[in-house]
Amino acid sequence: MDAAGIATAVALGFAFFAWWLLLRVRLELTTDTVVMVNPWGTQRLAWSRVSAVTFGNWGARFHTKDGFTYTAYALSDLAAGVRQDDRFADVKRVADAQLRDGQTPL
Repeated sequence: MDAAGIATAVALGFAFFAWWLLLRVRLELTTDTVVMVNPWGTQRLAWSRVSAVTFGNWGARFHTKDGFTYTAYALSDLAAGVRQDDRFADVKRVADAQLRDGQTPL
């Protein structure tokens, strides 16, 4: 009886960890905001703060005008266990359009 309880607890723990690490992550691009839900927290970033978007080892990296970098793990190799190059191309296209449209002439 104790072995079955331990096995169940381990299985539930693994399932929760997998959900937390792999299935919970997402990236939402709205007209005003980038929402990154990562395993360890959620970041909301206004497009007006973004200066560039690159693809890093851990996903899409949003660089801000004040020098900070935020990573969206939803586009990492961990998310869904596949490479995310095509999805990053879509994000880059949206980001470039947002950055181009959001710039004010000097």
